[in-house]
Amino acid sequence: MRWAAILFAALPLLLLLIAAAAPSDTSRHVLRAAKYAVAIELLLVIIFAVIGASYERRNRVRESALYQPPGKLIDIGGYRLHLYCTGASSPTVILDFGLDGSYLDWYRVQPQLAGSVRVCSYDRSGYGWSDTSPRQRIPSEMVDELHTALDRAGEKPPFIFVGHSFGGFNALMFAHKYPADVAGVVLVDMPHPQGKIAFSWQKKLWLRMMQLTVPFGLPRWRRWCVNGPAEIEGLKTALVCRSHVYATNYAQFATFGASAAEVGKLPPMRDIPLSVISRDPKRAGANFEAEQRWQEMQLDLLRMSTNSRHIVAEGSGHGIPVERPDAIVSAVMEMVGKLRTAK
Repeated sequence: MRWAAILFAALPLLLLLIAAAAPSDTSRHVLRAAKYAVAIELLLVIIFAVIGASYERRNRVRESALYQPPGKLIDIGGYRLHLYCTGASSPTVILDFGLDGSYLDWYRVQPQLAGSVRVCSYDRSGYGWSDTSPRQRIPSEMVDELHTALDRAGEKPPFIFVGHSFGGFNALMFAHKYPADVAGVVLVDMPHPQGKIAFSWQKKLWLRMMQLTVPFGLPRWRRWCVNGPAEIEGLKTALVCRSHVYATNYAQFATFGASAAEVGKLPPMRDIPLSVISRDPKRAGANFEAEQRWQEMQLDLLRMSTNSRHIVAEGSGHGIPVERPDAIVSAVMEMVGKLRTAK
């Protein structure tokens, strides 16, 4: 694929260079050949685009027949959030995924919790089954959307809010804006607000390229948007291979600095129970110093509450909800037990 793209770009350029260096008679012939080459390449691009669009459309029709949102689509003011709740017993646990993903990120956690408590995962606007949002992709805006969805769906506090990675920003913001609704917070390998996530030009180019080429089937054909464990690969592909998902991801990366700044200014939650679950430093790889800094910043998050504890998900990397769901379930159920005992 890469070499085909290079050849497409290089052939006309090579012919132009030859024409520039050749005698005038030869140059005219070479320029004519270059024009034909460009015309043929444009024709091939159009043909492949039509074929790719047809391939993508067929797959979307097939996926529409196979998959439907398992939860409710809640109107929050002209656009909808997908909220998926299972279980029945109070308190209700709210699950928020990382920088990009969907409710599916919790497919190993939610079933384990649902036997003991009410648990709701959801898709932030622009991801999964949810519609795109006109509001900025920062925690203060996103938790307002979620709070509206929970209220309109009839979900009652108290809530234990679990946030993985970027979702931890939303957990802390929710606890700040709606403290009377929050009975506990679990931060799962959340980046520290003072940390940095670079939005490189390569990442920007990749996301825009994916956004523009998804309708023509290229990312699906090359399996660039196909990922996840085998048991959910089909559904996850259906949710990820969408142009608006990459547009949302771009917007969320672009506002990461503003999101971190918002959360960095939040005051401590006083005595709201807080568990900070971090990845196993032994899984860090070669960058020992960077991992040490990450672990130090995880410990610094404990200051967000006077009632906090630190848990290391042994054997797990950053993907704790998939690699060590039991660590999350255990931390949540410990909070649930203390909350029920206190009543």
